[in-house]
Amino acid sequence: MTRLLALSWCMPPIVMPRSIQVSRLLAALADLGWETDVVCVDPDSLRQGTILDKELERPAGGKVRKYRVPSLEDWIPVRGLIRLIPSLGQLPDPKWVWKNAAFRQCRLLAEKNNYDAFISFAQPWTDHLAGLKFKQQSRLPWVAHFSDPWTDNPYVQASPWVKQRLYEMEQAVISTADAVVFVSSQTTDLVMEKYPEEWQTRTHVIPHGFESLSPAIKQTRPASNSRVEFLYTGNFYGLRTPENLLRAANKLNQKPGYKNSFGLRFAGHNMERFKQTAHDLGLDNLTVFEGPVTFARSQELAVQADALLVIDAPSVTPSVFLPSKLVDYLAFEKPILGITPLIGSSADLIRKLDCPVVDPNDIEGISANLARMIDNKKTGTDLLPPTFKQEAEQYNISYAAKQMDELLRTLIKE
Repeated sequence: MTRLLALSWCMPPIVMPRSIQVSRLLAALADLGWETDVVCVDPDSLRQGTILDKELERPAGGKVRKYRVPSLEDWIPVRGLIRLIPSLGQLPDPKWVWKNAAFRQCRLLAEKNNYDAFISFAQPWTDHLAGLKFKQQSRLPWVAHFSDPWTDNPYVQASPWVKQRLYEMEQAVISTADAVVFVSSQTTDLVMEKYPEEWQTRTHVIPHGFESLSPAIKQTRPASNSRVEFLYTGNFYGLRTPENLLRAANKLNQKPGYKNSFGLRFAGHNMERFKQTAHDLGLDNLTVFEGPVTFARSQELAVQADALLVIDAPSVTPSVFLPSKLVDYLAFEKPILGITPLIGSSADLIRKLDCPVVDPNDIEGISANLARMIDNKKTGTDLLPPTFKQEAEQYNISYAAKQMDELLRTLIKE
């Protein structure tokens, strides 16, 4: 049995995309002969209201063990300090107070156990800073796993001074890690173009992966009504909003033959503002805003839906983001409507599935694609493209685990 030490603030039962992906990958690695100890945050130390779901646990028959480390990030004095000095919450993120405690737990475990490799997962970026500190005192090969871009994230607003500090942090991580993993080639290119060419040899693309549905979820019955039900799961923030989708729905609902022929359901955080928007547009009878739900509930909703929605922020440049939500959708074998920049990681995958992509600012285009899916259901046309399953299977978590297994074993041999 090969032993891996992992560091990830996000782990079940915390309901976050990163905790789902990390636990899923580590469980799949267990099938390939890995035994993993994970240093993660203690959810009992977080503020009340943190959504937890024990159904997310993936202990892999005892081959994935968690070592929970409390965090002070939600203590009133810490939150007050960040409000007083906002830049503290960006160096690199509000989890910075957890870094040293996480490092100490990694060091303690390494002193007691013989590990073969070490991996840290971001976000939060604090994980990589704790990983960097551990690497400086350890001979274990280190993989720094990036999900989103760090300093190149176009949606992160920071002062020039903060951006320079973040760049220095990112540079230290990438220059020190034995391997850096990204989930798309577009993210790799964006992040690495500012660094020396020889650093490129350390980069690897391993996409997110989905896992097969449980028997219980498979038994969930689809909604039995004539309306076409569209579902979006995930959070809205910044420029990522459903406002243009709601405007497109309003436009379509006024056309002959489409009134009340479809429904839009949203599950996630920050929905109240958009519930009001839907009300103002007269869409109360077409929209349901679930708010935050458990992972199991989100799966039930996806099984019941006719089509699944990806909603991204508009962008004048190619979008490098490949949200894990999109990959999770693949398990349901449902058509996907991508409301996302026409050039980017999400658009590339959705087109491979032979599903439609429309720009987030194209209200007419969104309306037309909704109408097309409604028409297909009315005529009995199969909504799922014939090539969907074949393309989707390439994102099964078993493939990501095999790639990670090969990378880790190569580093160990070196």
